[in-house]
Amino acid sequence: MFPKPNRLPSESFRHIFKTGKRVRGEDVLLIISHNALPISRFAVQVGVKIAKRAVKRNRMKRLIRESIRHLIPTIKPGLDSIIIAQKNFAENKQQIIEDELVKILNITKHMGGVR
Repeated sequence: MFPKPNRLPSESFRHIFKTGKRVRGEDVLLIISHNALPISRFAVQVGVKIAKRAVKRNRMKRLIRESIRHLIPTIKPGLDSIIIAQKNFAENKQQIIEDELVKILNITKHMGGVR
């Protein structure tokens, strides 16, 4: 789970889906919107179409959250984002997911620096 200040409240979802910039990676879709806060907030979604079983969906969410948790110190503040798992996410390892998130965030220029 994300630290409490880094969790995106559910009432912000509609605004981000409507106005956010979409960046598609190999395994994830990132929807980014700016906020006026000194922190960045995140949410993770994995649909039933991606994995029918809740156990698999929850594992995917845990992997994504853990990757973001490692990257939070390097991500520039003032960012709201929703991370959505794509069909080919399957059983990727955490390091692969973390590398892809770094790549996507570098493309959008929201990383403060790469480890």
